[in-house]
Amino acid sequence: MKRMAILTALVIAATLTPCPAEGLDEKAPDTKEIMGKVGKPTGLYPSVAKELREADPIWDEVQQQTKEMSKLLAALGKATPPKGDQDSWAKLTKAFADNAKALETAAAKMDLKAARGVSKRMNDSCKGCHTVHRPQ
Repeated sequence: MKRMAILTALVIAATLTPCPAEGLDEKAPDTKEIMGKVGKPTGLYPSVAKELREADPIWDEVQQQTKEMSKLLAALGKATPPKGDQDSWAKLTKAFADNAKALETAAAKMDLKAARGVSKRMNDSCKGCHTVHRPQ
């Protein structure tokens, strides 16, 4: 009986205790922060691209990096474009995020051919977005 009372009290306390809203005090990264983590020479994309040039990539590393890159690039479209119009920004960042997700999927399957193809598409798309949205 005493156990039941304790258990009931714990359940009530757990349901009444407010939980912090996930990510409430976490600010969304801005464009500069995202591109720094993804595109700088020491960033995620160059690291993944380098690894994919190997005959036998270290898939655990590639999978971890593509997962993080996909998450960051999904947030990129929510950021304000540093230059250029919002419609173009939305279209280009969505395509980039979609490619990052495809790269994450190819890495999860350890499909080197598909991963290399998506990586090339991502690389090719950089100049188009930078031309329109990157400040000089």
